[in-house]
Amino acid sequence: MPNSWDKYFAHYTDWDDSHCFNVRLEFKFEEEIKKLGYTEYVNSDDVFLLDNNITNKNLPKSKTYKKNKNEILLSFEVPYDWSIDTDWEDKALVLLGLCDEWVIDSSVEDK
Repeated sequence: MPNSWDKYFAHYTDWDDSHCFNVRLEFKFEEEIKKLGYTEYVNSDDVFLLDNNITNKNLPKSKTYKKNKNEILLSFEVPYDWSIDTDWEDKALVLLGLCDEWVIDSSVEDK
């Protein structure tokens, strides 16, 4: 099964390094998010390995979500042309496979 972000990253290729696209989702949709391919973000400070061997395989760096109070936060890279298209956020949510009913809000912010 393809991951939900595959269409998004296939559609856009030139990224704006100074912005990110943040999406807040209702916590009750966590299982649906997992089915789309996301895993919960694990802070490297919270990881304890008996042999003290930490590798990149142990630490998810992208396509992860964070739990924050009663919500889930996803964050994505933003293409350079995001500000030109007036309904870019709506199109991005569709490309990411995120249902409107799951979304609390979304915004493009400075990094």
